[in-house]
Amino acid sequence: MQEKTSLYMYKKSVSRNYKKRNNKKRNPGNSKYNEDLFDLQTVLQKAQKLPKVRMAVVAPYDIATLRALRESLNRDVAIPVLIGHEGTIRDRAKEYDISLEGMEIINTALEEQLEKAGEFIKEGDVKIVMKGMVGTGDFIHVLLDPKYGIRTGRILSHVSMFEIPETRRIFLMSDAAINILPNFNRKVHIVANAVEVARKIGIPKIKVAMLAAVEKVRLPAMPATLDAFLMKKFATTGYFGECIVEGPFAFDNAIDPERAKTKGIYGRVAGVSNIVIVPNIETGNVIYKSITCLHKMDGAGVVVGGRMPIVVPSRSDNWRTKFLSIEFSKLLAS
Repeated sequence: MQEKTSLYMYKKSVSRNYKKRNNKKRNPGNSKYNEDLFDLQTVLQKAQKLPKVRMAVVAPYDIATLRALRESLNRDVAIPVLIGHEGTIRDRAKEYDISLEGMEIINTALEEQLEKAGEFIKEGDVKIVMKGMVGTGDFIHVLLDPKYGIRTGRILSHVSMFEIPETRRIFLMSDAAINILPNFNRKVHIVANAVEVARKIGIPKIKVAMLAAVEKVRLPAMPATLDAFLMKKFATTGYFGECIVEGPFAFDNAIDPERAKTKGIYGRVAGVSNIVIVPNIETGNVIYKSITCLHKMDGAGVVVGGRMPIVVPSRSDNWRTKFLSIEFSKLLAS
């Protein structure tokens, strides 16, 4: 309650001073663009050099999940523990010609498979938990039961990773899967989780762009623009550690320096962000699926903020996206 009150008072204070802010322009931050030349494969292949971890997978009945699990075992990323109806798992694997050798199967009734995954988490028998043909809402709802101990002091949030083809530069995005319409307090946690992920995967200079539809504060029609401006101010308190937070930005001028320059958007983050924070789940979900479905690009995603990474790919994601998400989660579990 005290944290919520302090953030609320801070938000009101900065809001009153909004019109007095300094509007100094700086050159676009693309002069050091090469600092972030990480490609997706370079980052995620680090997972293959780490010791294998046990991973619980609920309802792995589809070809994409089974193939991703086979790949993760073949490449020494993880040892899958399959939770579900054993007959169905074996039938699907045979149908898709995928070997289950080296994988453990826990024969579990449909109504008990989520609880079984929770027990594995509680006992510390796995380092990662993943869903197969189960809805994300049901999956997360059961795992958040306090008896499984997955909660920490932060909220859970989803962080995805993509690569910009022209530059082979990666960026993280949050939150496309868990938080529906986060208020300012929840966005503080979402930013903190994403910044922690960036540090763990080795991004050297973290630049966070708070997204909105426009680049200026517009009230009352676009409250996300005010949240973005306030987050920039809040970051100066040092709460997120060493990183730069700026906004509001539209998506294009957050990741493309030429578009930022064309629109006259200046700052240390403009066009070169490596984390983008979306205002709501619809925005994140549309960006995520536009990249992976429409443009057929690689991506990876994991839920963070809990005691261990949680992999919640879309049931329609291909095997490669699911495999890359397993690699991503292993980096965060190490």
